[in-house]
Amino acid sequence: MLKIRIDNREQDRIQSATEYYKSQGLEVNVEELEIGDYIFTDGNESVAFEFKTTADFVASIQDGRVFNQAVNMAEEYNYAFVIIQGDDHSRAKALSMSRNYHEITYFGYLGAIASLNRFVTVIESYSPFINEAYYRMLINAKKSLSTKPIIKKFPKKDKNPAMNYLCYCIYGLNHKRANDIVKQLDLHTLEDLLYLKHEHLQKVPGIGSKLADKIIDSISDDSYDQT
Repeated sequence: MLKIRIDNREQDRIQSATEYYKSQGLEVNVEELEIGDYIFTDGNESVAFEFKTTADFVASIQDGRVFNQAVNMAEEYNYAFVIIQGDDHSRAKALSMSRNYHEITYFGYLGAIASLNRFVTVIESYSPFINEAYYRMLINAKKSLSTKPIIKKFPKKDKNPAMNYLCYCIYGLNHKRANDIVKQLDLHTLEDLLYLKHEHLQKVPGIGSKLADKIIDSISDDSYDQT
């Protein structure tokens, strides 16, 4: 039987998480956890999740907390995740509020995700419904414990920020295509990405109109401050 341990400092989420996971047939225990917020176990292996709302994620980038938490989980557990829960509005608000302390731009937000992916797997649950995040954790825990692959891992984090962004922050863009884009268009920094045009991308073999649109939309989303 799959069990879950929930950190007792999860506060407002304890009740909803307990109700959700009990409805899914899990045994639930609430206790103080030294590492992680949610630990799934089948009795042999365990899967750890650090849960962040978009506002908490931005704040934890500012003070460096999330990176320490990720490293601690990776050292303790074979399967470790950071899940970010919220929606587009809450993410934009959190980024805007960051200007009052230590500003985090949209690219800084994505860069933090890319950095975290060196140690753990980041799951983005951009939905206003908390049960969506609980579901995503459960599904990925089950996949981990059944030894199925969670995501395609890239060979290693590249020294080129543009390469990292294309690899880790655009769903559906594999390592080879990202490498082709970076090499053919001579991209070296995140700023280089801001000047990409649809016609530039379509000159790269394997990049069709739909994928080019997806890349441009991701980079130039007008909802966020990228300066």
